[in-house]
Amino acid sequence: MQFCIECGGALNLFESNDEKVCWPCTRKKEKLKPQPTAVSEPVAVDDLSEATFEYENNMIILRAKEGWILWSGPDSQKVSIGTILKRARHIHAIRKKRQQNKS
Repeated sequence: MQFCIECGGALNLFESNDEKVCWPCTRKKEKLKPQPTAVSEPVAVDDLSEATFEYENNMIILRAKEGWILWSGPDSQKVSIGTILKRARHIHAIRKKRQQNKS
């Protein structure tokens, strides 16, 4: 007789000889696996490819081609480009959605 390596219970007669885990333990493992979550689709890079940085009043400003301010920060503070792009994409998506809803 063979036993499950997870729970120690006897393996079912219908399971093959090479099985090490019983069916109930296999189902528990499948339930515990993280399920893929829906991820909002990021704004295409092309949407920000025409954005420009401007400098006014000791502030650095990232402005979209539509004229929207997507990000701004003081010139004395260090900020990673990843942070800037993440926030800019988020703001750009919101503004674009609002513009489409108005139309």
